[in-house]
Amino acid sequence: MIGVVDTSAFLRMIIPDGPIPEGFDAFMRGVERKEHLALAPDLLWPEAASVLCKKEKRGELTISEGMEILALMREFPLRILAHGARISEAFTLAYQHDLTPYDALFLTCALEKNAVLFTADFRLQKVAIRLGAGFPGGRADLNG
Repeated sequence: MIGVVDTSAFLRMIIPDGPIPEGFDAFMRGVERKEHLALAPDLLWPEAASVLCKKEKRGELTISEGMEILALMREFPLRILAHGARISEAFTLAYQHDLTPYDALFLTCALEKNAVLFTADFRLQKVAIRLGAGFPGGRADLNG
């Protein structure tokens, strides 16, 4: 399986501050065993750093802990995709589906690579399922 991992899902692996996306644990174990391929746009890194900075400002972690988390993330076998060539498609998806361009970029990568998008963002998950990039059998309520 090929999966695009968004920042919210990736950080949930390390900071369990909410539910982990359905099927994500098994997918990530498969990535570690080289049975699956994990992809993400290079936006993942500044977006993760931004989330960690916000958590530090709120006193939820220290700068040292944030640096450790970034180091752990960089060790994971994740194939990074340049997002420059994908920005026009992401912009269109953002407009069409009322997403942020950041979220739409992860979705663009998933659609381009015929991959599943793993996200902890319920709104993004709903759009991914509608467009065929959601986790098979996912529980997102498309009517909500």
